[in-house]
Amino acid sequence: MKVAALDLGTNTFLCLIAEGNETGITKVHKDLVEVVRLGQGVDKTGELQDEALDRARKCLTEFKKEIDKHHVDKILAMATSAARDARNGQELFDIGKELGIPIEVIPGEDEARISYQGATGGVIEPNKTNLVVDVGGGSTELIVGRGEEILFGESLNIGGVRLTEKFVTQQPVSPREQEQLSQYINEQIQKILPDLQKNKLDQIIAVAGTPTSIVAIEVGGFDEKKVDGFFLSKERLKFWVHEFSQTSVEEKRTKYQLGGRADIIFAGASILLNVVEALNMDGICVSTKGVRYGVALEMLRSSSRS
Repeated sequence: MKVAALDLGTNTFLCLIAEGNETGITKVHKDLVEVVRLGQGVDKTGELQDEALDRARKCLTEFKKEIDKHHVDKILAMATSAARDARNGQELFDIGKELGIPIEVIPGEDEARISYQGATGGVIEPNKTNLVVDVGGGSTELIVGRGEEILFGESLNIGGVRLTEKFVTQQPVSPREQEQLSQYINEQIQKILPDLQKNKLDQIIAVAGTPTSIVAIEVGGFDEKKVDGFFLSKERLKFWVHEFSQTSVEEKRTKYQLGGRADIIFAGASILLNVVEALNMDGICVSTKGVRYGVALEMLRSSSRS
């Protein structure tokens, strides 16, 4: 069976075209990524902006062309933080309807499982206790699991776009804004720290554009084989948070090839560092998988059950 699984995030839209069966994904045909910045201004206005919806339409139109080329059996798009928070979120769903891309908001009770399955690509070591950290544009998901079992899951309203709009007025970032942003992240983490610490963690698995972009710089360009599974130490993470705080958006774009992520990478990296420090871990294991893999696995498993 061939499926198209889309993850419509606050900053980035992703589309995975893959085939497989109830046991998992056997072949990836396409893995498309586009920075859309759907969540632009949502934190301040409570609404999706017209230009953000235009970018969403353009991106989904291109994704649909690629999906049609591959003659998939099933399509499903999952919308996360920005669509959930916006008063006019229905406009995004209407665009999906027009294009023949069904869009759903991930139900709270399923979000942890889908993110966890996706981050591990469905390949889960039975005796390891993992914390999956998925830094998005509007929110960050933290999920603790052992084997297939989810032990704890929480979505915090801290994301790269949201925090940049809230705290960062210029880049390089002033020491005062760095401190305010870090303090705010820490306050949010402290609320769930006792739950995160209930089980002894073997590792933190970090997914999404922030960790994969940092590792791409470390290894000299994005190469999935090199990035997936890369261990990024706390010291290197600290170095990058400092480096991103000291550089302009343009420098981050040109020097580090960060494209549409350049202005929010400081906030995203700060979230990761604060999580690692709060849990006193040595670093993070980076995964190139994520929600889109979890959505694909859901479709493959549900079709085999039916």
